[in-house]
Amino acid sequence: MATPEQHPAETGGQPERAGARPPERASARPRAHRLLRTFRLARVGFCFLYFGLGVWLTGATLLPLLRLRARLLGLAPEVGLRHVQRAVHLFCRSFIACMARVMRVAEMQWTGAGTLARGPVLVVANHPSLIDTPLLLSRMPQADFIVSPDWLRRGWLRGTVDVAEYMHSDDGPEVVREAVARLRAGRSVVVYPEGARTPPEGLRRFQRGAAHIALAAGCDILPVTIQVTPRVLMRGERWTDYPLANPVWRVEVGEPIRPEPSDGDEQRALAARRLTGVLEEYFEKRCGRGRS
Repeated sequence: MATPEQHPAETGGQPERAGARPPERASARPRAHRLLRTFRLARVGFCFLYFGLGVWLTGATLLPLLRLRARLLGLAPEVGLRHVQRAVHLFCRSFIACMARVMRVAEMQWTGAGTLARGPVLVVANHPSLIDTPLLLSRMPQADFIVSPDWLRRGWLRGTVDVAEYMHSDDGPEVVREAVARLRAGRSVVVYPEGARTPPEGLRRFQRGAAHIALAAGCDILPVTIQVTPRVLMRGERWTDYPLANPVWRVEVGEPIRPEPSDGDEQRALAARRLTGVLEEYFEKRCGRGRS
């Protein structure tokens, strides 16, 4: 039986609309979103607290003890250094596992990662995010990095950098000679030819250091492209800007790039320029164009 239509005055002055949401439910959604984001940031914050404290404690205690143990056992300095760098590798592997498997705030996809562990290799990689170095170290039991002065000024990181004997980018031509010596000694070296993290608009112009190292050492270059979607942990970005959706890091190890042999300083300078152009073209095709 049909009921008589009620006058708006009898229903509080407004006609009832089908499917209208009660006010308390409408306000519950933003509240639930805030709680979800707070929980998300707590998990992300835990990951970075784990990394910061872990790097500081490792550099202040474990790594010096490993070097001391090697000396007491009469091991060669090179052996002690490999033990130190392997410990750094294991810690970085635990940090990446913390992000991807424990806290579940990131996804990692690898292509050809097994090549990184074989060594010795000269790895040349782009640098889109803050965690690119621990990401690469998680797959490289031994690797020598070239560290920028900005990171050397961070006290919590300095101990690990010093004990692991990473190279300093402000050493100029000396860092090229040192990298060549380490490659010839059977060690792997990682170079970011942009010199700093990739800006949002695209790749920076490549510096020629990686090309000079490859030409002087007479070794191939192993290109590694790193892409993260959505872009996160860029230079100048705070960790509190971390998105709700899990960023996906895609790391692809390409086929080795063989430099053309050259004789003499002038020929080597021209070869370094050409090789740098080859690298730029390779990364632009895979990571997008753009210079700053």
